[in-house]
Amino acid sequence: MKHVLTSVSALALSLPAIAQADTALELAPITFYANDLPLELGRSGSSVSVLTEEEIAASPATTLADTLDALPGLSVTNNGGPGKSTQLRIRGLPNQYAPVYINGIEATDASSTQANFNFGNILPGGVTRAEVVKGTQSALYGSDAIAGIVALELAKAPETPGQEGRAAAEVGANGTKSATLGYGVAGESWGLAVSATRFVTDGYSSVDAPGYDEDDPYQATQIGLDAYWDVTPDLRFGLSGFGYSADGDYDANSWPDPEDGTFASDSWGLRTYAQLQTGAVAHELSFSRFDIDRNFDAVGFKDEFGSTRDKIAYSGSWEIAEGRSLSFGIDRTNEEAEFSAPVYDSTWTRTGTQSSSEDVDNTGVFAELAWAFDPALDAVFSVRHDEHSEFGGEWSGRAALSWRATEALTLRGALAKGYRAPSLYELFNPSYGNAGLDPETSHSAEIGADYSFANGATLGATLFYTEIDDLIDYDFATSSYKQISGTTVSKGLELAGRLPIGERISLTGGFTYTDARDSDDDPLQRVPRYDLSLGVSAEITDQLSGGLSVSHKADFPDTYGVTGTQSVDDYTLVNAQVAYEFRNGVEAYLRVENLFDEDYAVIPDYATSDRAAYFGIRARF
Repeated sequence: MKHVLTSVSALALSLPAIAQADTALELAPITFYANDLPLELGRSGSSVSVLTEEEIAASPATTLADTLDALPGLSVTNNGGPGKSTQLRIRGLPNQYAPVYINGIEATDASSTQANFNFGNILPGGVTRAEVVKGTQSALYGSDAIAGIVALELAKAPETPGQEGRAAAEVGANGTKSATLGYGVAGESWGLAVSATRFVTDGYSSVDAPGYDEDDPYQATQIGLDAYWDVTPDLRFGLSGFGYSADGDYDANSWPDPEDGTFASDSWGLRTYAQLQTGAVAHELSFSRFDIDRNFDAVGFKDEFGSTRDKIAYSGSWEIAEGRSLSFGIDRTNEEAEFSAPVYDSTWTRTGTQSSSEDVDNTGVFAELAWAFDPALDAVFSVRHDEHSEFGGEWSGRAALSWRATEALTLRGALAKGYRAPSLYELFNPSYGNAGLDPETSHSAEIGADYSFANGATLGATLFYTEIDDLIDYDFATSSYKQISGTTVSKGLELAGRLPIGERISLTGGFTYTDARDSDDDPLQRVPRYDLSLGVSAEITDQLSGGLSVSHKADFPDTYGVTGTQSVDDYTLVNAQVAYEFRNGVEAYLRVENLFDEDYAVIPDYATSDRAAYFGIRARF
């Protein structure tokens, strides 16, 4: 993805004429990940949600996953508090169908059971932007991007000369303490940004069941980096990266001591690139590496996992004419994973651990044509072919259309074909793998409309449909992964809106209806059929502000937990935050999670937070 030099020409094509130099310019919201080139949200044809740094900071939730949970089409499950295994679902599909990119680096773990990203391994402090692109995106991103993608920024170097900084510190319930520091500076031809976050909590018992009463602490450090150097006006070198290190306790649910579990996770990623503009064609050559090591220690046994992903890529974009561009590229990825598997004797008593290491290669080529047929009609066509070392070739494609029927009404739609390659764990784990697996394939469609009212209110609606064939799942009868015949379907409706009330109060809302079912027509577990989020933010005075969020989730299917399959009750969760700016750029705030002390569980027997208050200070300089 080319986000720097090429973004200049893309913005010039997509934004209205720039106002006078001494006039503040409000840029239209931009998507950097729905297409190969940056484009206005309203012209991409995709369903995209973007959270800014200010919106993330204003969220009364403790974790980034809980902040994302309020977005239409997204839902989160967690195994017992901050730092524990956390899964984000897009449109009812688990997170193995949505790769995660941090500072442009794919951060999914190839050693996990189904190659996914644990959202317990990200801290909200330092995250300056979050973009979620919903719907199948394999035509740009290859394997796994069936439900969509999530892209996070931990640091972004300024594009204009100057400097900027931010700092925050917070203390609160369960012995929780956190601090964040970020700084960015730029000269005429260079820029640098860094961020660092530290989070520590005593936590609470991950499992809420008889015999579980020990708190499970967690601590983590997270850093972000972004830098560039413009050697000439047409040549830029850049470097970006991140690091994350954490450890804590968890309830392993293993005999003889179910609370005896510790874990540690260390990951980092680096990406370096060169961008060159040659007339109407922009080029980018990049190399990235992602590395993660995890271990779990319980009742005397230590299980170790880890993976490395190396990717080298070339991409180019040709501005054919005004309103028309062609992007193209080739990339090669090598993934290597190490994983452990328990060894049992004839009485199913664990006697040891066996480990293995495997790797796969993939080469992909893609092309994307973006065509503005007239000022009101945009179309994007994408195609990709991947050649995988284990199963051969796979084609992906996508077509998206956006029509601004009036100044207020935009109609959009997309059709796509995607796939998910079996993970290294599914293929080669010594105890559970199946080397004969083939890729899952998918087809998706969506149609939507967005309307802007004269008073500044907005309303958007999207109908979506995704089907997956040849699903890969664990078979308890054979104790291995196998291909499931039939089709898994997720379909539903997303609504999102905003209503300003006067100059100081704003109401927001989102609603998702999801009907996600497997090939036997049974509902997918841990997915609420009805998911409603409401929010109000108010500038009470010039210095005092406040916000309230309400989340209601209903009609969960029966779900397996620690002690077996159980029903999951509907619940309503209320969070609140109030802030006071006592000098320019510096404010103190108080936030309360679970304001009315709701007793609820998303996964049976796994604990969620009681009412919890946190006090903090944040500043920009």
